[in-house]
Amino acid sequence: MAELSDKQKKGLAIAVAAVVIIGGSYGYYTYHTKYKAASHTGHQVQSGVMTMEGDTVMLDANARALAGVQTAPVAKRTLTKEIRTTGKIAVNDGARSLVTSRIEGRIDELYIAADGQYVEAGQVIASVYSPDLIAAQEEYLLVLDSVQKMRTASKDIVQANNRLLQATQRKLELLGVTGEEIEHLAHTRSVNTQSVIRSPFGGTVTEKIALPGMYIMRGDKLLSLTELSTVWMYADIYEKDIASIQQGQEVAVTMPSYPGEIFTGRIIFISPTVDDATRTIKVRVEMNNTNGKLKPNMFVTAAIRAPLGEQLVIPASALLDTGTRKVVYVAQGEDTFVKRDIVTGQEAEGFIQVLSGLQPGETVVTAATFLIDSQTQLGSFGGHAGHGGGASAAPAAAPASTPAVSVPAASVAPNTPSGGQHSGH
Repeated sequence: MAELSDKQKKGLAIAVAAVVIIGGSYGYYTYHTKYKAASHTGHQVQSGVMTMEGDTVMLDANARALAGVQTAPVAKRTLTKEIRTTGKIAVNDGARSLVTSRIEGRIDELYIAADGQYVEAGQVIASVYSPDLIAAQEEYLLVLDSVQKMRTASKDIVQANNRLLQATQRKLELLGVTGEEIEHLAHTRSVNTQSVIRSPFGGTVTEKIALPGMYIMRGDKLLSLTELSTVWMYADIYEKDIASIQQGQEVAVTMPSYPGEIFTGRIIFISPTVDDATRTIKVRVEMNNTNGKLKPNMFVTAAIRAPLGEQLVIPASALLDTGTRKVVYVAQGEDTFVKRDIVTGQEAEGFIQVLSGLQPGETVVTAATFLIDSQTQLGSFGGHAGHGGGASAAPAAAPASTPAVSVPAASVAPNTPSGGQHSGH
């Protein structure tokens, strides 16, 4: 083969370069066109259209699926509200008592060692030297001798002596001398120089005032006793729960000291005033404490179950609370939802009481409520009307006063350039 000339070689190189350029351009054009079409088609499949007209929202099937719309019926339900709070064990003030002196004298012996000791009713707590009591015993013996010596006197004298004997005996009783001790005095005719003081009540010593050698007067306090077989528990109830509290309700109490144990009591008093600092009211609960496990000043956790009866309710997730409005979206069909203001009551067990605005049998949106509401707010300003792959169809699908908003796709095709998400913008 003859060797090509320089001119032929140059022409052949130019031809090869032209073919390469034309082939690359065609390949780029073909790839770019097919890729854009596929990307555009995928975005259309993954988008849904939402249209708004006033308080009415319309979602096509794809938009409802992407948003995860769920609904539930408005129905009546029996509710029980549980109020949990903290409390503190306190002494039962109705079981407090004071042991006071009925006589004047000096305490020679005190049989109470310290606070916390339990005292039985009638137990001797102190021995006292009392000149007044000695004089009263001697007076009783003198009158007793007079009665016995003048048995044969006239009827009037005998009656007068008997009345005088009863008066001296009554005087001893008022000084704390028991009937048995008076009989013993009459039998032995021996004056007891040491008088004992007995506790008229039973209970735990919460304050020991008397001391050996102390000179006491009539009415002086000796001991403070508290019967701890029943205790009180004070709990704080917030203002929002006041309507659910009433006297007689049962309260379940737990505490870290006895894990797994539940103590019960009943509300016996509800404070008529609200604490200005904590915005709570105090409730008083009376609790049985025969086993002595509940100690005054213990901190506890209290649970109060308040039955609300049968109420018209909606799931709590259905409500949008703006602070000034309580809003739900009511389903008017498979794809139509209407915003509605309602009046709500108490919340319990994941449901909210409906006082007005809804009727039994109606259906409300329980999932994606916030998403729907936010899109309607955006749509009302026109900020995203026609956004996304459904923009081209929006003008034909709805009037100008009813903007169409596409629900964003849940995911984007892999390896899609960043600009592909807004290709239809």
